[in-house]
Amino acid sequence: MLSRRTLIGLTIGLVALCLCVFAVGLMAAGGMLLYRSVSEAPTPAATLRATRAATATSANSTPAHTTPQAAPTPNPDTLAEMEDIQRWVIEQRGLKPNGPVERKFLSEAEVLDRTRRDFEEDTTPEEVRDDVRVLALLGLIDPSFDLYDLYLRLYSEGVAGFYDPDTHELVVVSNEGQLNAYERTTFAHEYNHALQDQTYGLRALGFSDEGYDTDPEKAEALQALLEGDSTLLDEQYQATFTSAERREYDQTLDGLDTSVYRETPDFLLRDFFFPYSHGLDFVRRYYAEGGWARVDEVWRDPPLSSEQIMHPERYESGDNPIQVPRPALTDTLGAGWREIDSSVVGEWYTYLILAYGVDPGARLSQSAAGNAAAGWGGDSYVAFYHEAQKQTVLALHWQWDTTQDADEFTRAFQRYADKRFGAADTAGDHVCWESAERHCLYFNGAHTLWLAAPDQTMLDKVRAEYPDLK
Repeated sequence: MLSRRTLIGLTIGLVALCLCVFAVGLMAAGGMLLYRSVSEAPTPAATLRATRAATATSANSTPAHTTPQAAPTPNPDTLAEMEDIQRWVIEQRGLKPNGPVERKFLSEAEVLDRTRRDFEEDTTPEEVRDDVRVLALLGLIDPSFDLYDLYLRLYSEGVAGFYDPDTHELVVVSNEGQLNAYERTTFAHEYNHALQDQTYGLRALGFSDEGYDTDPEKAEALQALLEGDSTLLDEQYQATFTSAERREYDQTLDGLDTSVYRETPDFLLRDFFFPYSHGLDFVRRYYAEGGWARVDEVWRDPPLSSEQIMHPERYESGDNPIQVPRPALTDTLGAGWREIDSSVVGEWYTYLILAYGVDPGARLSQSAAGNAAAGWGGDSYVAFYHEAQKQTVLALHWQWDTTQDADEFTRAFQRYADKRFGAADTAGDHVCWESAERHCLYFNGAHTLWLAAPDQTMLDKVRAEYPDLK
């Protein structure tokens, strides 16, 4: 899918940037603020994660391009302030620059224009349609939902700055030519990303479009590490605020339009925040053990999966992902079928499927979904589409840590599917449900296989290609 942090992530070449926005409203009653900054939105060829996202061309989408109004030139006081922030980040974080970081001011209109251009250049309508097909089969989105404008807004509205690891450019977004407390915090966050890149080499570690294609779980874990690192630094920077700066910061947040977050599908919203919430918890654990020096030790041996971010003890024990083979199904399915997606969902997306599907009535509780997903060992999936017949096939193979973990997931999946599809047909080593497609879950030992296809004959043909499920 085009979202490796859409279901599997952000697949479109949405801009290899780090976009920073504040989101208010997830916990509207308590006024809780959640911070999101997407450090290099990768462009992997997978569908399951909210950081890779793009969708069908919208009738309302992109207007004709005009030259946007440029940001004003920053005044000397602002430039001096940025130098002070850089010195603070270097001293506080303990990472030393090995060269200059190019700084650039853009207006909000220029950022929006850049985002639109990247969408048009890197994402085709067919890629987006394929992404939606897979997400819909997984029950995460309505097949008619148009994500194009939603993603465009999520990655452009309220952007205060970004760091581009491809150009090594740090962009400050401002219409004023000077920075308020909110924008200063963003600058500190982004400058820390520049130092992370100079010190550890984000692309070399696997955080890139190619990295998401090759090993999406590793890229996911790296994004959580780098965002958790910078989000913890944000907290420390804000601790230096005067009361006047705190008021300015809060007033900026109060003025943000957060309506787009109320329009975002639940799974996608939580996926966008994963690197900042779970990543922060992960980094905070190691900072508590030994400060930034201990966090740097983690950078030298980074986590490899969303599972290790969610369960740091598994990172520490070396519980690395199992590589689950993915059979070639092209000949099995026959003429007219084309592969539209293949990748890994990981523990995080397994959890989202069970807990945050598009149908609230089919969701398991967060605790039940979390317990069911927690025995994840590895997985792989592949999806095909037949244009003439308007049919889709999905095969998602999980290998669990133990047979007991597989049994727990199977029971949870049956409860989820019964809610989503209705009464099941049970036959020994599999359970099936009728919908627009026929869905079956096969189980054998530590293996489970979710198949969706037009009919049982097709399901039987695909299942025969999975020897662990025979």
